[in-house]
Amino acid sequence: MNEKIKAKIITVFFVLFIFGFAVLGLVIKDREFSDMENRLLAQSPEVNSETILNGEFQDKLESYLADQMPLRDELFSLKVDYERIMLKTHQNGVYFCDDGYIIQDYKENRAQLDKNTGYINSFVQKVDVPVTFMLVPTASSVLSDKLPVGCMNDDQLETVMYVKNALDEKISFVCPTERLVDASKNVQVFYRTDHHWNANGAAEGYLALMDAIGEKPSEVYLSGGYDYDTFKGEFYGTLYSKAPSAIQRADTFYAPKNPDGNYNVEFAKEQENPKTLIGMYDVTKLEKKDKYATLFGGNYSHITIHSNAKNDERILVIKDSYANAVLPYLADSFSTIDVVDMRYYHMEEKTVSELIKSTGASRVIMLYNVDFFNSDNNFLWLD
Repeated sequence: MNEKIKAKIITVFFVLFIFGFAVLGLVIKDREFSDMENRLLAQSPEVNSETILNGEFQDKLESYLADQMPLRDELFSLKVDYERIMLKTHQNGVYFCDDGYIIQDYKENRAQLDKNTGYINSFVQKVDVPVTFMLVPTASSVLSDKLPVGCMNDDQLETVMYVKNALDEKISFVCPTERLVDASKNVQVFYRTDHHWNANGAAEGYLALMDAIGEKPSEVYLSGGYDYDTFKGEFYGTLYSKAPSAIQRADTFYAPKNPDGNYNVEFAKEQENPKTLIGMYDVTKLEKKDKYATLFGGNYSHITIHSNAKNDERILVIKDSYANAVLPYLADSFSTIDVVDMRYYHMEEKTVSELIKSTGASRVIMLYNVDFFNSDNNFLWLD
């Protein structure tokens, strides 16, 4: 076959490929949400003289075409598979690690850390109850031995020490690093495909918290009475969405269930109330990609958990999503827990310090993971 014929064949295939995608783009209905990426997708932009002249239309059109490209998820996964086969170890903010782990990279943001510790220190001056702050290292630190050679991550333990030294002395600081490292030698404490710790890791956090506040773990925990198989299911998490691959092993999602527990979860805003709750779990999320959202149905500005725990002390937990996996354990230790997420608790009728006084909470627990605390800018709402 001469070179001219080869060139013509390649040209024909190329044209058919482009034409085929154009036709698919016209035929296939636009998607509003990507389960793979867990986000809303760009929709067709509005066309008028103003949006064209100010460049808004062009920018939105570019995002729209990228988000609505036919076979977008499949092509992205194919690209990831190719790069993994070529032994590339870092892509889209994650590392491909030993034992099938995908671990998020970490770069310390000292300026944001200073802001966040400053907001917390200011908040503590306004409350008259004990405040315990737990800062949880992620898999980047706890499972650092699984990271590939040449990994350029910053040291999360340096961040932990910096935050500890920057916080007001009134705050009781706790970091469960040693517990997590020791536990990881025998059981899995972080999901392989998600940035959260699993039920085993959260249990270590719970034990560290109870020790820090001078309380014993619940009777059901000490007796080994939890059933962990109730919500068992295959799980591909947030880090998988950053680098989906056909060769990636799935996680197993599970959560503790106390057969003798009795729970009632109140949502401060009625429209946020999940459709179905069994105890503290929204079982409808088990059918979704983000199974971690089974824990309380996701994240909300303010919820209150009532339980039949013997300790009738009321506490307030200020948290990120890592706390969601710890709250089922805490609910068996405290009969009433108010839970506030500063990402959504904005411009409310009461400030957090006012909420503490109005509810009669006897202590505050703040629980965050290092990645989140290093980047989040919602702590300003504490004041």
